[in-house]
Amino acid sequence: MASVISMSAQYRFTFSEEFLLTANLRYRRQLAWRKPFYGLKGILALILIALGLVLAAAAKIWVLVMFATIAGSLFVGWPIDAWIMKRRFRKSPYYNDEITLTVSEQGLHGIGRSSESRFGWPIFTKARRFNDRLLLFHGPRMFNWLPDSAAVDPESIAEAERLVRLHVRDFRDA
Repeated sequence: MASVISMSAQYRFTFSEEFLLTANLRYRRQLAWRKPFYGLKGILALILIALGLVLAAAAKIWVLVMFATIAGSLFVGWPIDAWIMKRRFRKSPYYNDEITLTVSEQGLHGIGRSSESRFGWPIFTKARRFNDRLLLFHGPRMFNWLPDSAAVDPESIAEAERLVRLHVRDFRDA
């Protein structure tokens, strides 16, 4: 009787501020409902500046400054979010932790300096494969980001994708 060799994939990374922010940016970019807002913000900013110019020509320059400030505030959302995330993360026990994630037939197993987590395959609701990463979702706004750059070897990338395709029903290449 032949034995079945259980394959696994391994990822190692430092859970730093940069990792957290990059993971959140990558997550946000894949949300289809966010894409129309990027163009809408630009159009709204142009309308506000044009309206401010018209009002400034009729009134005073301070009106233009007020409208330009409002228009500019449309573009500071992400920097504010990033600042809040970094502040909160600095208080986290996972701050700058060295994480090893193993993807296997049993699911996802993570080990850090002072933590250990196990997620079985049924918890993952969907997965998306991008050209440089894999996103595994387990609930609203809850995800695990597996960047290819954190894989311990090239075989881990292929094996993780194989396992995720096998076990996560809603898997798509993005």
